[in-house]
Amino acid sequence: MKIVFVLPSAGGGGGAHSIVQEAVGLNRLGLDVSIATPRDLASKFRVKYPELVARGVANPVYSSADNLKQVLEGRDLAIATTALSVRTVIESHALLEKGRRPKLGYYVQDYEPLFYPPGSANWMEAKESFGLMRDGLLFAKTDWLCSIVEANHNVGVRRVQASIDHDVYYPVHQSGSGPLRITAMVRPQTQRRAPKRTVRSLERLASNFGEQVELSYFGCEPEDLERINVRHSPALVSLGVLSRAQVAATLRHSDMFLDLSDFQAFGRTGLEAMACGCVPILPVFGGTDEYAEHGLNSYLVDTRSDEQIFSAAAEFIQGRVGLRTEMRKHAIRTALRYSVGRAAYSEYELFREYLQDRVLAAA
Repeated sequence: MKIVFVLPSAGGGGGAHSIVQEAVGLNRLGLDVSIATPRDLASKFRVKYPELVARGVANPVYSSADNLKQVLEGRDLAIATTALSVRTVIESHALLEKGRRPKLGYYVQDYEPLFYPPGSANWMEAKESFGLMRDGLLFAKTDWLCSIVEANHNVGVRRVQASIDHDVYYPVHQSGSGPLRITAMVRPQTQRRAPKRTVRSLERLASNFGEQVELSYFGCEPEDLERINVRHSPALVSLGVLSRAQVAATLRHSDMFLDLSDFQAFGRTGLEAMACGCVPILPVFGGTDEYAEHGLNSYLVDTRSDEQIFSAAAEFIQGRVGLRTEMRKHAIRTALRYSVGRAAYSEYELFREYLQDRVLAAA
């Protein structure tokens, strides 16, 4: 099978991580897999994912629908990976002669109509993307995503497994001494990630628990926060924008991770935190309950409530050492259920079923 993922991204986010590691996994299974990225983002993308070259995953570039047409030609399956890439893939597909057209797919990474103001151009594009791909293969990694697309657009979405790269995200022994280390993801450029709420919650923890906790955040620089009129006390340490390896190292040496987004379709960083032995607080809205069990391996809260956020963190901070240790163990065990191999094989089976006529013809 010859597969191309069309990924209009410079990388660094959870969706890009998923596609890269699963493309590598599919390549190991013997598929010819490539990831096409826009020409103006390709250099940044390659810096973030040097493993692609080593693992034999090609990274063709495109700058227009006509360029992308050349990338799609001869492939068995062309997969859009964002709502705003669906129309580009379809337009490029239409430029090919019928006998040279691949089948189409859409890897639904999130419910993107929630990203934009209702009625805006991007909201309309995201809303229409599912219908545009109605005759293609839509697939997603959580039941929540499958059900919300099916309920709102009457389009079927197939379920695949999610992946964690355990070569990057893994736990280490912790002594359990010293202050509790709490880190958070703060992304001021993305309002649904609730940067103001996150900083406010960290400040409240600093005020209430003082030297009992060490508080840090990653995902931006302090000056990025200043642009949205947010300044914080010296009690909060900015770690800046981190690479995957740096995020993993930070989570390995943290006791608790805060993702206080409005919702998460999956919440990859929460599961990556668990893989590193770090207990997360996550939004109850979305698909986090695929892996998160409140009070057992994580805390699920209504992130609209500052009180729920504080109460969950306080329960962990003030709890018995034995309770924190048990939650850490459960978090690690949960994350071990997710692997690149399992995710890639679930996609392989889905693609093989969808492409059965082509596979048999080639054989």
